[in-house]
Amino acid sequence: MSKWIKRIIMIGLLAGAGYFLYQQYKPVPEAPIEAPQPITFEVTQETITQEIQVKGKSIYAKQTDVYAPFASKIKQWNVENGEPIRKGAVMFSLDSKAFQTEVQQLETDIEKSRLEAQLNEIGLNQGNGSEPLGVTEEERKKAFAERETKRLTNEMNKESIAVKEQEVQAKKVAIGLSTVYAPVSGVFLMNDAETKTRMVSEGQYVGTIVDTGKLQFVATISEQDIFKIQTGMPVSVHMTGNKEVPLTGKVSKISKFARKGTETDLKQPSQFDIVIDLKPNAKLIGGLSLEGKIETLRKEQATVVPTLAVMRDQDMAYVMLDQGNGQYAQQTIQTGIETDDKTEVLNGLKPGDIVVLP
Repeated sequence: MSKWIKRIIMIGLLAGAGYFLYQQYKPVPEAPIEAPQPITFEVTQETITQEIQVKGKSIYAKQTDVYAPFASKIKQWNVENGEPIRKGAVMFSLDSKAFQTEVQQLETDIEKSRLEAQLNEIGLNQGNGSEPLGVTEEERKKAFAERETKRLTNEMNKESIAVKEQEVQAKKVAIGLSTVYAPVSGVFLMNDAETKTRMVSEGQYVGTIVDTGKLQFVATISEQDIFKIQTGMPVSVHMTGNKEVPLTGKVSKISKFARKGTETDLKQPSQFDIVIDLKPNAKLIGGLSLEGKIETLRKEQATVVPTLAVMRDQDMAYVMLDQGNGQYAQQTIQTGIETDDKTEVLNGLKPGDIVVLP
């Protein structure tokens, strides 16, 4: 009898354990899949703008080159490389001793030529009517030749004096240019900062005076955008290395010629340079990498829908308009200004409408 009781207890324990394990590991039925809710957007009324992004460098708008007025040795520098200088201040002076010596020599030659001319003039005047013409034909020819020689010599002396006087005047002007003054105000950048005293030739480039108060943004645009831009358009700018500094400017120049090399590459669109005048900023210097957005179109109080919600079928644009109670229908629209994230709706929607992205 006790054996049967033990068997019944064992069977009960095994049945309980099996039921427990079944409850623990029995397959869970999958939950029903709910249909995803459609994404909705509200049609708004706001300002919409169309922009073109450009990249380039900042440059100083006004740079005035300085040249040596004549060949000589630079005697003294009065301005350091990279130093500010005001218009009219002495920059450097050239050694003019050679010109001064030449002027003295020319003035001596002029005085000598004048004395010779006076003597010839006296001889010609004394010979008029009183000098014997000679007895023979040969003597008369000789006398005539001597008078003509004196006359021609006198005229050549006068011409030589005039030429030398002009040369003296030119050299005196050059001596006056031996002290070189700054033609404009700015920062002087020396062409050769290592050799401060040196020989220069006439017209040789010495350095540049940079107006640091006025900078420009030189950028490139594709031929696809060249006709969208006009001078005077506003530009929002920031430095690539410091985007927290807001800068502004306006388009001042659009090149009519493609950048060299791009006009012959048939695989890539040609690139054109544009110049943007920048408003002064204490942190803005030349040579910085800049990025800008040129506002080409602007419209106030435009009816706007997210570009993501606009669908197209060939030339037709449409949206799915929410009609309420989960119902929506295709609505044809006429679009205006388009950007990456917003599209102007000229006809077919009104502010407050809800469009659906199913």
